[in-house]
Amino acid sequence: MKSRFFIGLSALALLVLIIVQYIVITETYRTKKEQFDTRFGNLVKEGLSKFNSMDYHYDFDSVLFLLDDRALEFMFDSQDSLGRTPAEVFQEILQQYREPEYFIGDYLNKAGEDPEFTYHLQINELYLVDIDLRQQVYPNGTPLSKAPASALLAGNVTYERNFFNISYSIYIDFINRSKLILREMWLILVLDLCTLILVFTVFILTLRNMLQQKRLSEMKTDFINNMTHELKTPLSTISVASSSLGNQTIIRDTARVEELSGLIKRQNKHLSELIDRILDINIWEKDQVKLRPEHVILDKWIDQLVKGFLLEQGKNSPKINIDVQLTETSHLLDEVHMATVLNNLFSNAVRYGNTPCIIDLVARDSDHCLRIDVSDNGPGIRKEDLKHLFEKFYRGAEAKQRVVKGLGLGLYYVKQIVEAHGGTITVQSAPGIGTTFHIKIPRKDGSLTC
Repeated sequence: MKSRFFIGLSALALLVLIIVQYIVITETYRTKKEQFDTRFGNLVKEGLSKFNSMDYHYDFDSVLFLLDDRALEFMFDSQDSLGRTPAEVFQEILQQYREPEYFIGDYLNKAGEDPEFTYHLQINELYLVDIDLRQQVYPNGTPLSKAPASALLAGNVTYERNFFNISYSIYIDFINRSKLILREMWLILVLDLCTLILVFTVFILTLRNMLQQKRLSEMKTDFINNMTHELKTPLSTISVASSSLGNQTIIRDTARVEELSGLIKRQNKHLSELIDRILDINIWEKDQVKLRPEHVILDKWIDQLVKGFLLEQGKNSPKINIDVQLTETSHLLDEVHMATVLNNLFSNAVRYGNTPCIIDLVARDSDHCLRIDVSDNGPGIRKEDLKHLFEKFYRGAEAKQRVVKGLGLGLYYVKQIVEAHGGTITVQSAPGIGTTFHIKIPRKDGSLTC
């Protein structure tokens, strides 16, 4: 419960951090935008002001004369031959006059800035005038296109001529404004991004470690419970048998005494084996086990191994089909440890398999490696259990449901022994179709890979 609370609290803290970083970046961008608009707004206003303060604008004088002619024409007709209003015609003519745009661009370059921008002209008021006439033609009627909302005001211009009075505004819209602002913010963005990545990585690693620790804790709890059960059974048997040996009636029965003595001996051996398995954990982890590989006549060794295993199983012995086809008669193996590998696989097949239990053992070799496959007709292993199958203390759902005895160490040992030979072990299984373990061991000195 505590772990869930801390995970939820950490996730909430991470979410709050993301929100805070978003607010910080947004506010920083807004501040930088205001600074950009202020700086460049002042520059374009200064540029247009200097342009208007120039003594002569010969090109613009011709534009004003042209506008006067158009105004005179519109006094007798509200539209031109193309159906356009006076305001539309005036805006088109003024928009074609680009001297202010060029001047502002040069002014920005001289100020050390080189942003891309677009030039916009927007009429505010337009009157047609004569000796006894002053007619407002805009704003009145068809609205004109507006400058973009992001455009900066460069200045307002007013002209009073013979046949018209006009007031319009000039706007400059910087195309790459966002890019320039983000360029100024690059250090903040990088630091914020690195912070988020670092915190998120720490959160994921912490969460993964917590889940792993939780799973390991559950596995260790299962191990302790299983070990307690495994140790308690022979101890109880030894205790009952020992008490029985104190009974005078039983003492007089020689056969009964021998039976109880043999039972105590077998249970004592079982206890020793359990303790040895537990102690072997540290040996494997510290790489203290040294293999003693010898040339083993594999077909004879497998035959003897299978016969010995079947003898131990007694009435409940499975059927083991052996298929050995080897090009070389002998192979370099540690006979004792590899016997442990196959015995563990056989025992698991019997313990978890169906009745009757059928095991197939196939051995093949090549120039590079020895392959041994052990298959059973059991119920198979669930997909979610496969990835943990060789972990120490791990026992799958099948073992827990069926209350199968074991410490969760058998396959852990199997993997350690195979890898100590320089080999690999993999498993294929699916519920209802059985399980197959594939063992590959490099031949000769182990330098070749399978």
